[in-house]
Amino acid sequence: MNIFDRMKKRKHEQLIFCSNRPTGLRAIIAIHDTTLGTSVGGTRLMQYGSEEEAIVDALRLSENMTYQSASFESDMGGGKAVLMTDEGQETDEAYYRAFGRFVEGLKGLFVTYPAFGTSDRDFLHVRRETSSVVPMEGSHEITGMGVLWGMKACVRELKGTANLKGLHVAVQGAGKVGSFLIDRLAEEGAAISVTDIMYDRLKVVQDRHPDAVIVRPDEILSLPCDVLSPCAVGRVLNDETIPGLQCKIIAGCASDILEESGHADMLKERGVLYAPDFVIAGAELYQTEPHLQDAPRERVLEEARRVYDVMAEIITVAKKQNTTPYHIAVANAAWRVGRIRLVRNIMC
Repeated sequence: MNIFDRMKKRKHEQLIFCSNRPTGLRAIIAIHDTTLGTSVGGTRLMQYGSEEEAIVDALRLSENMTYQSASFESDMGGGKAVLMTDEGQETDEAYYRAFGRFVEGLKGLFVTYPAFGTSDRDFLHVRRETSSVVPMEGSHEITGMGVLWGMKACVRELKGTANLKGLHVAVQGAGKVGSFLIDRLAEEGAAISVTDIMYDRLKVVQDRHPDAVIVRPDEILSLPCDVLSPCAVGRVLNDETIPGLQCKIIAGCASDILEESGHADMLKERGVLYAPDFVIAGAELYQTEPHLQDAPRERVLEEARRVYDVMAEIITVAKKQNTTPYHIAVANAAWRVGRIRLVRNIMC
């Protein structure tokens, strides 16, 4: 399938390829839908196996951002940037400033922030070249808090109570969001298993939570537990991994957890309640809302409770219609975008 066919299939507006040979920058910016407003999405840095993989990642993740924005009645569209690197490639000030120049060239059509593989420090350089950057300091806390509340909504559906005490939660990934979530789970009295490919992260978890069980990365998806929380890379649920699941709930912030949409149906058939990743991680959007950007940390964290309400409503509707929360969430998002598109042709 060629690029234009891919864009047509997912209804993308733009796919921008950016190259700066002196710095080694190779970036792809995907703008999915700007019906609701300016496209917003994180910037991911990864070593991709091919250009094809990077294109697919950008297209899928930007589409998810549209769904996320629509799910929380945000006035933002969906976008995403991916930066392709080779093993050992240096990404210095010039590299990120080059990326910033390309973002600035879009004249506000795309607003971005640090995501997987990039940091606040990297974005200090991006910000020197463009104002189309959202301040995301502490965003991992509000995202993690939203995941906690979304998880509670799922637990209440299956257990009749949102109390996590005594439940076994397996967390895949102990990065910023994952480690914050682990801290909150410990406060809730949950039993925790965790894995990560980086030993230093696991050491921090062990030092703070001696009772947490460390497991190998290849064991976490099939670990017997109440809740599996993927908080690392995406597309971990597929034809190979789903048959081995031994959990009742999947609730994590990793982007694009399902390899294909049909895997949501496979999870339902196995009796697994799947919280759509673009919903449960939706609290990160609150950092981009103008009225919350200067709000006290406590208020922003309190806003994360809304994830519980959104998730609970989606679960209720899915149960009534005998379908999956994923399909309901996608349909709800598409409906809102479609309705708002009807009024965008009115000239002001």
